[in-house]
Amino acid sequence: MHKLLGVALSSFLLFAASPTSTNYTLKTYDIGSGGGTSTSGSYGLQAGAGAQSGSAQSSATYGSQSDGRGVVNAAVPPVATFTNPASYYDQLKLVLATGGNPTDTKYLIAVSTDNFVTTKYVQTDNSIGASQVLANYQTYAAWGGASGFLVVGLSPSTTYQVKVKALQGSYTGSAYSPVASASTVAPSISFSLATTLTGTPPFAVGFVGMTAGAVVTGTADALLGLTSNANNGGAIYVKDTNAGLYSTLANTTITSATADLAIASSGYGGQIISSGQTSGGPLSAQSPFNGSTNNVGAFTTALQPLLSTSAPITGGIGTLRLKAKAAALTPSATDYADAIVLIAAMNF
Repeated sequence: MHKLLGVALSSFLLFAASPTSTNYTLKTYDIGSGGGTSTSGSYGLQAGAGAQSGSAQSSATYGSQSDGRGVVNAAVPPVATFTNPASYYDQLKLVLATGGNPTDTKYLIAVSTDNFVTTKYVQTDNSIGASQVLANYQTYAAWGGASGFLVVGLSPSTTYQVKVKALQGSYTGSAYSPVASASTVAPSISFSLATTLTGTPPFAVGFVGMTAGAVVTGTADALLGLTSNANNGGAIYVKDTNAGLYSTLANTTITSATADLAIASSGYGGQIISSGQTSGGPLSAQSPFNGSTNNVGAFTTALQPLLSTSAPITGGIGTLRLKAKAAALTPSATDYADAIVLIAAMNF
């Protein structure tokens, strides 16, 4: 009889139960290798799988980050409009472009003079500084909307570059826009003097046929020209040498006076008979030289404002007329004279 000797082997298969509920059954919960990337002409979308990985995808108007949350960045703003429309020496005009971002989108403006080797930022008071805190992100409306605003506190004769980034909600900051550039100019003033008789000095004005009791107008008017980019404007000042018409021969002065010469017994002074400008300004006559008919202002040996402007001005022009009257007891002489000095000074 033969006997078969052996060892009995037992095998076991282990099974894991799928997570279940009364609403679903999950057959498998492997993560796998993740999704893929899909693009079109107007968006880029990267599918996320598991923890954050991958790199940002973008198109001309959108970008998304593979962080598993589907966050879409704000649209990159188009290049801003950056100009110097009025020969500014310490400010430039900036108008942002939204790129279709919602109205609550906020924008940070970076500024540089060395192509962003170093960078500053426009602050809430429109100056530039080192801070890029969240408060310096402002809406399109706060940055002046379609009218834009002036970036202030700049240096003369300098080229500046700007670029803009957008932020809409949390963790949705865009890349910077393309760079725009504009340049400030040097402070400037141009002042000219001529008369209605000549444009070449010396500028002589006479009082022909002066008789006692008669108001006599000078033989020529002075033409005063002013152009300046001074932000705070300025003035043309006047003073004279004798505070009147002085005669060495008669040792007498027809005293300069602020008066209506039609009524006064004697006097001498000036009045601005017209003023204007091509742009900016306005250029305005100042008291006491803003009278009419025979009302004149007195010249003194101290500087007095004759014409002034509170803003930059181009092609400013003012016309100064001189008038005089001798009294019945004024000695006759042929050398009554005065020297008038005119000075332009601006507030840069």
